[in-house]
Amino acid sequence: MENNKEPRMINHKSTSFKKMNSIRTSTKIIGFYLVFGFAWILLSDQIILRLFTDQDTLNYVQSVKGIFYVLFTALVFYGIIQKQLSLYVLTILDLKNAYEELDLGHRKSVDLENKLFNLAYYDDLTGLPNKILLEQTINQYASEHANDGVIGFVYFDIDEFRNINEVKGHSVGDQLIKEVADSLKEAIKTPNMLARLGGDEFILAFFDMDDIETFVPLVESYFEMIRKTYILDEDDFFITFSAGVALYPDHGTDYITLMRHADAAVSIAKSKGKDQIVIFDEEMVSMIKQQTEILNQLRQAIPNNEFSLHYQPIINLADDKLSGVEALIRWHHPVKGFIPPLEFISLSEKNGYIKEITEWVFKEAASQYDAWNMKGKRFKISINISAIMLMNDSFIPNLNKWVFESKIDCSKVTLEITETAIISDIEKSIHVLKQIKKMGFNIALDDFGTGYSSLTYLQKLPIDIIKIDRTFISNIHPDTEEFHVLKYMIDLAHHLKLVVVAEGIENLEQYNMMKKYYVDFAQGYYFCKPMPQNRVLEYIKSL
Repeated sequence: MENNKEPRMINHKSTSFKKMNSIRTSTKIIGFYLVFGFAWILLSDQIILRLFTDQDTLNYVQSVKGIFYVLFTALVFYGIIQKQLSLYVLTILDLKNAYEELDLGHRKSVDLENKLFNLAYYDDLTGLPNKILLEQTINQYASEHANDGVIGFVYFDIDEFRNINEVKGHSVGDQLIKEVADSLKEAIKTPNMLARLGGDEFILAFFDMDDIETFVPLVESYFEMIRKTYILDEDDFFITFSAGVALYPDHGTDYITLMRHADAAVSIAKSKGKDQIVIFDEEMVSMIKQQTEILNQLRQAIPNNEFSLHYQPIINLADDKLSGVEALIRWHHPVKGFIPPLEFISLSEKNGYIKEITEWVFKEAASQYDAWNMKGKRFKISINISAIMLMNDSFIPNLNKWVFESKIDCSKVTLEITETAIISDIEKSIHVLKQIKKMGFNIALDDFGTGYSSLTYLQKLPIDIIKIDRTFISNIHPDTEEFHVLKYMIDLAHHLKLVVVAEGIENLEQYNMMKKYYVDFAQGYYFCKPMPQNRVLEYIKSL
C-alpha cells in the first residue's frame, strides 16, 4: 500500500529544543549522583559505627558497603544510560525514517514532474513529440539559426482515414496510427523530428538539410516505406498519404507560418487526387483564398436563388425518342457569372455543404416533374448522388424525408452513383443500394469503365443501369483494343439484364456505333446539350 504520510520536517527550533533537553537531563543525572553519593557516605558511615563496634566487623561491613555502592550506582547508571541510548537510537531511527520519507517524496515529485512533462510535450498514443514541443523546437531553431538554418517542414495525413474509423471503429484507427508512427520512428534520426499533431496528422521536420534535390527523394523514401497494405481487424487496407512541404526560411520563419503553408500544400495534394507530395508556392495562397471565397459564396447560393437546373435528354436508340433527362446543377453568381460544377461540387463535399445541394437538386427536380407532361409514359429524371452522400449514415433517412416532402413517385427517378464511390466500400455500398431499391428508385452506375474492378463487382450490385463514361466512348474506334472491350462490356451488361446508356455521344460515327452494338440509350451533344427545362421542352417538340 502506498505510504501517504507527509515527510517530517527538521527545523532549527526543534534542534535547539533537543539541545536544551540534553543539558537539563545531564544536570539532573549529575545532581542525583552527587546527592546520592554524599548521602550514602555520610549516612551509611554513621549507621555502621552505631551498629558495629568490632574493628574486623567494621572493615568487613565497609567492604560490603563499597561493593554495594558500586553495584547500586552501576545499576542506576545502567538504567540512565540505557534510557538515553534508547532515546538516541529512537532519534536516529526517526531521522532515518524522515530521510526515507523525504527521499520517497522527492522521487514521487520527480516522477510526477516527468509525467507532467510527458503529458505536456508528448503524444500519449504514439509517444511522439506533440505540437507544443514541435513548435518550441522549430521556433528555437529559427531564433538560433536566423541566417544559416534550413528546415524541411513536411505536414502529412492518412488518405481516407475517416473511412477506417467509421467502418472499423476508432480503436482500429488508433492501431493504424501507431503502426505508421512506429515504422517512421525507427527511420527518423536526431536532430530530425517526427511529431503527431492529433488524429491522423503528422509532421516531419528535417533540420540543416543540404539541398532540395536530395531532400525530396529522402521524403519520398519515407512515404514509400509506410505506403503499403496494413492488416486491420483481419482486413487488408492499402494506405496512402498526402503531404505538403514548406521550407524554412523561404516559406516562413516561424512554426505558425510554416504550418499554414504546408497545410495549403496538403489541400492541393488532396484536390489533385491524394497520394502525393506537394511543395508550397505562393500561388497556392491565392488559390486557397479563392476556394475559401467560393465556399463562403456557395453557402449563400440557395438562399439567394442562384442555383438552377439544366437537363440533358436521354434518347432511346431503338426509336430515337426521349426516354428521360439527367438533371444537372448550374450556379449563376450575380458577380462572377457562371461557375462550373467542377469548381464547387468538390469543395462542397469537403466542407459538408453537399447535403444541402443534393437536397435542393432532388426537391427542385421533383417540383418540375409535372411540367414535363409525360403522364402515362416511362419518363425518368436522373439525379446524381455524391459518393460522400452515399457513404453518410444519414443519407437514407434524409432521402426518405425528401421523398415524403416532395411527394415524388420514386419509380420515376433514377439515382446515379459513381463507380469509384461504390468500389471504395463495396459491402456498405451494397447495403445502402438495397435500401434505395426498396424505396422504388432506379439505380444507375455512373462513369462505368473508369473503375479498376468494374466487371468483378458488376453482378453483385443491386443496380438497373450502367452508364459508359464519356472518356471511354471518345477513345473508341473499330480498329482499337478499347472497341473490343466496349463490345464485351455491353454484352456482359445485357447478359446481367442491365440497361446500357452511353454518355458523351458527340458525332454520327459514335451514334451509329452505339446503335450497331445494341446500346439501349445515349446522351450527349450530338443530341442536345444540357439546357433549362423550357428549352429542352422545345427540343422535344422537334423530335
